[in-house]
Amino acid sequence: MTPRAVFLPVLASGLLAAAAGLAPGSAGAAEPVRLAPHRAAYDVGLDQASEQLLGVDGKIAVALNETGDCAGYGIDYRFVARFIKDQEIVVTDQQVRLSESRDARSFGFDAESFIDSQPDTTTKGTATISEDATVVAYDEPEAREVTLPRSTFPVQHTREIIAAAKAGVPIIESPVFQGDADAEKHTTSTVIVMPLGKDALAQEIAGYGARPGQAADEALPTGSDGPESDGSEAVTPEAGEREADAPASDAPDGDAAAAAPQDRAGGRADDGSEGKRADDAKIAESQDPAASAPEAIAARLAGLAAWRISESFYNSDSNENGLPVFETIYTLFENGVTGNQILKFDGYALKTRLVSLDMQAAAACPAPEAD
Repeated sequence: MTPRAVFLPVLASGLLAAAAGLAPGSAGAAEPVRLAPHRAAYDVGLDQASEQLLGVDGKIAVALNETGDCAGYGIDYRFVARFIKDQEIVVTDQQVRLSESRDARSFGFDAESFIDSQPDTTTKGTATISEDATVVAYDEPEAREVTLPRSTFPVQHTREIIAAAKAGVPIIESPVFQGDADAEKHTTSTVIVMPLGKDALAQEIAGYGARPGQAADEALPTGSDGPESDGSEAVTPEAGEREADAPASDAPDGDAAAAAPQDRAGGRADDGSEGKRADDAKIAESQDPAASAPEAIAARLAGLAAWRISESFYNSDSNENGLPVFETIYTLFENGVTGNQILKFDGYALKTRLVSLDMQAAAACPAPEAD
């Protein structure tokens, strides 16, 4: 969210917080940041309505893994939502697959979005970091190449935020690239790290997991498994309980991508639509039936440090008064798991709640270099 989002969560070359003594790749004796492979599901709902948008309900599923060959990381992200407007209901389905090399110098992205079950946009390509630039090569929607200032990719961006938080660095600024459709807009991220007290963290964790009568272990609502669905059942109708994300046209380019990636377990995603839909649906399948049990989620997060992260994204579309194109506030755990989140768009805001968490076995890979 996790975006990135990340949800992925979050997502050069330089930490502006160098004023506090931390610069990229020079964290001194700091331990390397290892992100834990996991699958998580979130309920999404409307936090702040607008005149045009009356309600939102939906689901987000995200999976982070470390490839078996230790070459890098894969992220899968899916966001299915129903937007209730004054005169219509719009169902959106965002599917993102990302891959990032272990040295954080190469990145693959493949994002698709559907509106009312009809294909809307596709963004696909690769990005590579050189000494002082990031070169983005798009395959879709059309072949083209864009050169950016050296930028940070999603997994490394998350690792840098955690490293900064552990070092007590309060502010991080850096150019980022998360698979944006319009790389020419030069997206930058400003992160504010806020300490999270034990009581506040305990209160949030107590709210994780399935609520009575809610089957939270299924991250994708019935009937939302791909573009062949008619969309009418894309999100189960417990509108007051379930919540989701905005249409691709409403969110800043790359927000979904920031929450997702392309080569999951080291291999390229199947280009067949059936295969993609099947793979995406599997994101939500938990190998542990207790993944949505509140006490099990609490046990998996017990003892981990966490911070409240406020992140703002800016690009050439940013408000002339200096306002960001997108803002998010989320809880970030030291192992890379994202807790509850607020997503602020132009005129409305969404909220997400962690309802399922399944930790996956980590590949037997050496620890990454210290950030």
